Formats: sequence, C-alpha cells, structure tokens
Amino acid sequence: MHALTREFPVISLTLGHRLERPSGQPETVLFSRHEDEFQDAVSALNEQCRLSLSEPPSLDEIVREYHSVCSTRQEKGLPPAVLEMEDSILIAAAAGRGGLVEAGIALAEDLAARWPKARLPLDWVSADAWLEGLADKAGDPEALEAIVSGQVRKHKLDKL
Repeated sequence: MHALTREFPVISLTLGHRLERPSGQPETVLFSRHEDEFQDAVSALNEQCRLSLSEPPSLDEIVREYHSVCSTRQEKGLPPAVLEMEDSILIAAAAGRGGLVEAGIALAEDLAARWPKARLPLDWVSADAWLEGLADKAGDPEALEAIVSGQVRKHKLDKL
C-alpha cells in the first residue's frame, strides 16, 4: 500500500508481506530454481497474505489490515507503527468514512498510551499533540483531497 494522503517524494510501500516458511523464517526462491518454484511460491504467498492478491481489497479491509499491523507491532514490542496508524485514519477520512476514522482514532489513543517513549519518532512532542493534529487532518476533507490530487499528479497516477 501507498497512502496518497500525505506529501511524500516517492511511492513507498507499507503492509508488505514476505513469503514465510512454516517456521516463520523468510522463504526465498533462488534464481536457479525460479522457474520450478515460482508458482508454488505465488500460491503460498496468496495463502499467507491477509489481503487478497487476486482482487483489489475493499477500503474496510485495507483499514482493518492497517489496524491489525499496528496492534501486532505493539504486541510484539516492535517500534510503534505511527505512520501506519496515521495512514489508516487519513485514508478513511479521505474516503469520507467517519466510522472508520473514529475506530482508528480510538485505536490510536489506546496504542499511543502504551508506546514506549524511547521508541517514538525523534520529532514526537506528545501523544495528545499527535492525536490532536491527526484529528485536525482527518477533519479537513478539502485539505486531504488537495494532498491526494497533488500526489496523483506528482507521481503521474491519474491513469490508474
């Protein structure tokens, strides 16, 4: 995924999923065996991914996956998923999905209260300031539309 709801100089990807072995270790397909193993790897990756690789996921599925990733990172003690949490809320807001925005804000409040300060971004002021700024951005659909339109033009995505 790449959320167009923030100014960003390049297309980046979040919610990536690597093919894993049953042990949880990353699976690789060697170039020398690519032709023989490629289809099996595609099938396995399709089974492992929570979002469909064969058809576009719905907005609800995307936002729920962002929420799941944010919660899972918290549970595993990984660095806080600040940008992913923001993306989940701003995508929902840009689409006019108030219920998803509210669910995202509630999750963000819960997670931010538990994030260890030492693992937060260097420019982090406070959870309250972050939540307030996020709510302000989500509550301004015209500004979000302008950002999305600008990103579409900048990255030449208007034909997608």
